[in-house]
Amino acid sequence: MAEFFEAKSLTEEERKKLAQELEKRIAERIKASLLTPREIKEIEEMRLKPLPDIQDVQDVYENHLFRKPEKVGPG
Repeated sequence: MAEFFEAKSLTEEERKKLAQELEKRIAERIKASLLTPREIKEIEEMRLKPLPDIQDVQDVYENHLFRKPEKVGPG
């Protein structure tokens, strides 16, 4: 099975270990007839995207971290 994920934060060794674990789990599901060849092909072709909440983190915190402090009281 071709590598179908990208994990830049992992070392090469960690990526290989993760890929082996994924292949093992997929093989178990094939053996248990929980996955069809069509579903496996869909998994291989699937483009993974970050979770929406991870994509929005910068927008959530940016306003709090970089806005000018408001003046309170006189002066």
